Amino acid sequence: MYCHLAISSILLATLAGATATSNHSEYEYVVVGSGPGGGTVAANLARAGHSVFLIEAGGDHGDELLQRVPAFSGNAAETANQSWSFFVSHYQDDVQARRDDKFTYSFPNGSYYIGLDPPEGTTPLGIFYPRGNTVGGSSQVNAMSFALPPDSDWRYIAQLTGDDSWLPESMRQIYIDLERAHSVPAGTPGRGFDGYISSNLNNVSYVANTTGVAAVVGEGIRRLEGIEVEDQTHLSELLQREINDLDTPMYGNGSWFQMPVHVDSLRRRSGARNFVIDTIQPESEDGSQAYPLTLSTHSLATRILFMQDGGRPKAVGVEYLKGEGLYAADRRYDENAKGELRKVFASREVIVAGGSFNTPQILKLSGVGPSKELKELGIPVVKDLPAAGNYMQDNYEGGVRVRASADWDFPYDTRCYSGSDECLSEWLEHGQSLLGEAGAPLSFTYRSSVSENEDADLFFFGTPGVVFTGFFPGYSTSFAFDPPVFTWSIVKMQTGNTAGTVTLKSSNPRDVPVINFNYFQEMADRDLQAMAEGANYIMEVFQNLGSPYTPVEVIAPNPEDVNQALMDEAFSHHVTSTCRMGPKDHPEYCVDSKFRVNGVKGLRVVDASVFPRTPGGFPVAPTFMVGLKAARTILAELEVSESK
Repeated sequence: MYCHLAISSILLATLAGATATSNHSEYEYVVVGSGPGGGTVAANLARAGHSVFLIEAGGDHGDELLQRVPAFSGNAAETANQSWSFFVSHYQDDVQARRDDKFTYSFPNGSYYIGLDPPEGTTPLGIFYPRGNTVGGSSQVNAMSFALPPDSDWRYIAQLTGDDSWLPESMRQIYIDLERAHSVPAGTPGRGFDGYISSNLNNVSYVANTTGVAAVVGEGIRRLEGIEVEDQTHLSELLQREINDLDTPMYGNGSWFQMPVHVDSLRRRSGARNFVIDTIQPESEDGSQAYPLTLSTHSLATRILFMQDGGRPKAVGVEYLKGEGLYAADRRYDENAKGELRKVFASREVIVAGGSFNTPQILKLSGVGPSKELKELGIPVVKDLPAAGNYMQDNYEGGVRVRASADWDFPYDTRCYSGSDECLSEWLEHGQSLLGEAGAPLSFTYRSSVSENEDADLFFFGTPGVVFTGFFPGYSTSFAFDPPVFTWSIVKMQTGNTAGTVTLKSSNPRDVPVINFNYFQEMADRDLQAMAEGANYIMEVFQNLGSPYTPVEVIAPNPEDVNQALMDEAFSHHVTSTCRMGPKDHPEYCVDSKFRVNGVKGLRVVDASVFPRTPGGFPVAPTFMVGLKAARTILAELEVSESK
């Protein structure tokens, strides 16, 4: 319907050196990105009977052990054909930025130096930030944390946009409809049991039956919640309280619990890929595909195609390159491999769900973004959208590491980390062994004195016997088992910093954009004070354990200057808000409450970039919810338009 109009109007120039194909195709919807947002909206639209073309830059590796086994998540996040390796800036001040011992430099031969004293001849890269490049996106390579945000985050969106469909009660129903819960009894209010994303808890016995770890949890609960833990049974009961339950108190003054994870009953990862493939595979009685979802893997979206419609630009398709390793963040990247240039057209809408780095990049390459930036790169301006690529946010994460006077005796089964066939067989046959454990074994929330509301503003997750300092090339194979060490990560919620940016390096869609989080540019004192209070709380827990664990040596943060130490080592991996949602057509926002890009017809964004602030401590569950909400919004609008 739109093919000849789009080609003859304002299609941007094709890529030099790429081979164009002439067999254009048309679907009702074209979706860019198959992660928790894009994969979810695409599958739901197809299940409603609408033809969808789903573009994914990576391949399908969901049947491989690296993605299926929860304990292998870090390895998956660093596997070349399953992830992209971004390097980002945390600070504009280079001196402060390079105080982080995770700061990475490259040698001329492509190898890395990571540390504080780079050799001559190395080039500064920044801080490693892996993202999923595979069917299912980052939900296939993450640590599977699946915690809902506090209700106040949904109220914030509803109040900001004036759209009551974002209120907690409505969003809870979205969660119920997508969840398949395995850790609570059927019929538990506020939980779902027939959805397509499994939720679960880890094996509580690993914690409750370990004397040292149980002592830490017991003291932590006593100091935070005023509850005296009576015995192992009582501890197990307390740890099986769920932060995702309806009317949970976990976001009040704080509570201890286990991290919810998106893992099924057999301890396999449950991600966006499952839902996409489960939508593609079913057949009708005549052998045809039951749901009209077409998945195009190894397809790098390069730009959105537009036509003029009533004086406004309308998205009518997507141009993409077919081929593997075509993006510069791919470790297999070869600038001489050009790929095959293709186009696909949408009779209804284009939906961009490339993630918080790539969504603003795609929009800008297409002429939708800050006009000054686009003009400087010679990109024709389709729509001046100042918010695209600005206001980037993330949860700060800071580490607390201590060394006790005795081992914690956490039951790490070394077979599971040495390639043991026996350990893998236990997981394959029964879903047992430590290979089936996801995320971290312990979690708690904490409300600092500077929380902006009545909710906890810190989310901790911890692991005994392991040293973890953040992300750098090789982090997944550098975990150090150190029995007397205990590591906690402080995740700062309600961050006050919206100064992050994603800007184009060039007009070449294969280039990685320039990403600068601009840490602690706004409300730094408040955020650092909150993190310092949380660090002091958990250090007091350790210091009050008594024999044989005390005295306890504090490794990080440096007790002599906690704030500076937190700034030096802070990291993050929950990027959001680069195409944030807000009042319709407001210049400081990118999309309205129905995911529609301001000033452009037929174009929506459905991924974590739309959150006006980072939701809770882990955005993956909210992003799955956004995917389902977007599909229902689109279908409801379609029903209204067709009834007229």
